[in-house]
Amino acid sequence: MNATEFLIRNGDVFDGSGSPAQRVDVRLSNGLISEIGTNLKPQGEQIIEADGLIVAPGLIDLHVHVFSGIGLYSIDPAEAGLRTGVTTMLDTGTAGALTYANMARFIMPAAQEDVYAMLNISMIGAIQGHPDFPPFMGDLNDGRHAHVPSAVACVNRFPDRLIGVKVRLTSGLANYDEKNEWAGFHGVFEAAEQTSRPCMIHHAASRIPNTSVLQALRPGDVYTHLYHPHPDHVFDEHGAPLDALWEARSRGVLFDVGHGVGAFAWRTAEPACQTFGFWPDTISTDIHHFNLHGPVVDLPTTMSKFLYLGMTLPDVIRATTSAPAKAMGLQNRLGLLKAGHQADVVLLKREFGSFPLTDAEQQVRFAAERLVPVSVCKRGHWSPCGRNV
Repeated sequence: MNATEFLIRNGDVFDGSGSPAQRVDVRLSNGLISEIGTNLKPQGEQIIEADGLIVAPGLIDLHVHVFSGIGLYSIDPAEAGLRTGVTTMLDTGTAGALTYANMARFIMPAAQEDVYAMLNISMIGAIQGHPDFPPFMGDLNDGRHAHVPSAVACVNRFPDRLIGVKVRLTSGLANYDEKNEWAGFHGVFEAAEQTSRPCMIHHAASRIPNTSVLQALRPGDVYTHLYHPHPDHVFDEHGAPLDALWEARSRGVLFDVGHGVGAFAWRTAEPACQTFGFWPDTISTDIHHFNLHGPVVDLPTTMSKFLYLGMTLPDVIRATTSAPAKAMGLQNRLGLLKAGHQADVVLLKREFGSFPLTDAEQQVRFAAERLVPVSVCKRGHWSPCGRNV
């Protein structure tokens, strides 16, 4: 569709704020949301009939790896983007100071989606580190890779799309040397402070205590892989959140899903959410080459897992729209169906039946409903969606 003016009618409109659905119409003009109201009169626009569908802000995935052509992990933005209902994504640490300039030059301008990034504190970024692809080396295989001056200079050179700094704290990614992990730990906070930006912490199977990480996080920082299955996760032996976890949330630290190929387990998430009520602030995929065709598939599939756990649909939509937009500092333009915001909209179908949902440990739960992307509008241009499997 090449028109720039549309009227979306008869859908169940979730504005992204966490409020219940409303039966209102949404008018899009010149790449912006121009009006939302009841029974809006057509003004010559193309009509989008959304009867029986969810109308929501374009989905925002806070954790992806889309530096295509670099390293083992990355996929094309298109594989994680519009075809899945995602209109904006945050690449979290695929690029480091030595490689980000090429991501800014070749990947971001070519993408139909809005692609932002967290810069890896490691100069080389996340280009290797999969145990099935020797030699097994990670971002912090050498502690000197956590070079703060280079990271700061890169963020200052590319301030528009680099919204923060990332570190992957896993012992195997640091040559099983604790001092290398600590170099990344201290470096990411130093670089974040010097650039006045948030940081994102990946912490799993690490030699740094989880309480040390939780206590160091600042308001607006993001702890990802919240429900990973490794022994150093942030829940006790009964699945209850650690006191340090509650304390971090109370001071404004954000907690993200970051599903990935090994970082979301039913046995961690079920007690955390269903028994103790520790729900994520943001729902993200950590989508990459090794999970694109399962267990992640796409962001709507990850959203469906939280519907299964008992999270309400308005909260699931909020956690994939306005909450990540705010975490990225983009809340004045993205994440809400609101007049004046960018015309990023997704139409979702809520299907009912029995659907297998697989975690990172290949454990399956059968859900009575799932979300399926139907079509998406990016800056006023519509395209159909299509699942990865």
